[in-house]
Amino acid sequence: MKTKLSILLVGLMASASLISAQQRTSLELNKPYYCSNGLTVTVMKCVLQNGKEFCEFKVEQNGKLAFQAAQSGEQLAAGVKSCSTTPPKEGAKAGAPGATAPVQAVAKTVQPVNGKPFSPSYLNEMPSVDFVKSEIQGKDATDTLARQVAVFNELPTVITSFQLADRKRYDATPDEQKVTGLYQLAGYELEQGYKKTHTAAEAQAFTQLHGRYELDSALNREMHVKLFSSAFLLELGGADKARNQWYQAHIEQEKRESEQAKAQAAGTQGGSPFIRNDAGTLAVRRCVELGGNELECVGRGFWSGLMDMAGLPADTTLSGMGSGPSRSGVVMNGQYNGSSGLWINFGKESVTVTGCGKLVPESLSYTLTKKPNQLLINVKNEPSAFVFSMESDKKLVGPGPIDIKGQTIVGYNNVWMQEYRNGVPQAGGTCAGNCGYWVHDPIYAPKTERCAIGAFAQATPEAPDKSALINSLTSAITTVMHTGPTGLRMTGRYTNPGGLVLEFADDAVTVDCGAAHVKQAYTVENGATEIRVTAKNGSAPFTVAVQANGALSGSGNADIAGRVVTGVSGNAVTYAARNARCAIGTLTSK
Repeated sequence: MKTKLSILLVGLMASASLISAQQRTSLELNKPYYCSNGLTVTVMKCVLQNGKEFCEFKVEQNGKLAFQAAQSGEQLAAGVKSCSTTPPKEGAKAGAPGATAPVQAVAKTVQPVNGKPFSPSYLNEMPSVDFVKSEIQGKDATDTLARQVAVFNELPTVITSFQLADRKRYDATPDEQKVTGLYQLAGYELEQGYKKTHTAAEAQAFTQLHGRYELDSALNREMHVKLFSSAFLLELGGADKARNQWYQAHIEQEKRESEQAKAQAAGTQGGSPFIRNDAGTLAVRRCVELGGNELECVGRGFWSGLMDMAGLPADTTLSGMGSGPSRSGVVMNGQYNGSSGLWINFGKESVTVTGCGKLVPESLSYTLTKKPNQLLINVKNEPSAFVFSMESDKKLVGPGPIDIKGQTIVGYNNVWMQEYRNGVPQAGGTCAGNCGYWVHDPIYAPKTERCAIGAFAQATPEAPDKSALINSLTSAITTVMHTGPTGLRMTGRYTNPGGLVLEFADDAVTVDCGAAHVKQAYTVENGATEIRVTAKNGSAPFTVAVQANGALSGSGNADIAGRVVTGVSGNAVTYAARNARCAIGTLTSK
């Protein structure tokens, strides 16, 4: 375990000091950032701690809560730079592959809407969307489209180079956000236009093709030569050098701060950050004992500390506060793809239908019904419900064409978000003329589409995101967002009178028996007459069956070999073994 974990744990003990004076941040609060792979990041609150800004945020994937944690405002802002605050458009149509406007009609650089030059000034040399399409060509229509999507995905990194080269600021200016958004939207519309007119296999091959182009140094050189002037490239080279120097200095500063915090912890806590037993520290300790990573454990500790300060039980979850999953039992999980471009994504409470005409992704509640040699998934839909049947190959088969009532986007309301300082609206030179930003709220209208709810197969994993900016956020998220396998899963907390506790998540089950606890993978099998759940549990796996009343029933004992934290030695956390045995019997949900 790294020293950094010990330092983060020490910082968590002072979680009460996070409730301090508010500081305005470049991050938009309580507005989702829409990222790739169906990820959204929402920043709820930012505060100061010892002169440094920290923000509480939550991450969702395809509308399903992944986790909630805290991170420095600087790191969080960098992570969501390539995300958009505007929801992706449904049914966006790209132009014909490779089609370009007449040369005389193409503006070489991006054009400000209000006629005023962009700020910073380098933005005025960034290429226009039409100019990119006219200059970046391939060997055929598909190759041209893939190269253009790759360039639109890479152009924001040029803006990032200039932004990070400026040590005085860590966030993008409104104009930098606008130009970045232009490129992101152009790439998104081209890719969606291709997917709308091609098969799922062709769409996947296209995604892989433009992903390879994003890593192609030859295309990168072509982008620079064709789209930028020599003078701009010299300026960009200077920005890259300044950015690298700043980054190295930033790393050295973090190392110094880490060593200072370590020395302070050793002096004030007797060398061990685990001496405290407040709610936050206990949550972190348990997470570490179960094998959690740094970001996950600190996030859980932060949440438990907040609940403790609010006078709520430390283990209160979002479901306990009126949101998130409330059911216990067998649920579905993950994405299934249909043959017609339609796909569905299951969470604990609902299934989201995407690609049904022009409807925005529609979430519908569902229930599971187990019958002999059959498992049915009943979906609540208007004007009529429908049912999936799970086949032996784990595919889902629906009823075929069916009407789905939902909503479509018919326009946007533009709302100006005014900047305030100490309750006073800012204007003019106090904020360099950028005293707020526009928010585009979609306008919805009801609509019914008829879509083919046929056969659906489990989706194959998506190719890694090639964007340097979003990749850093995605990597951090995947370390704590344990999505679990696609198919049948369990949810809820089950206990028996003998002290055995099973708490299910999408990826694993946490087993408590006396003072021992472990986190283990599990499987859910759709048997002929019953659903069986097996906890891997190292060399001593055990199985329980789901009863008609929702209880879990098994025989024999569960032998649990766990560990507990005893302290810190040097750079490593130290542990002691804790073993226990509990009778399985019947477990009921809490």
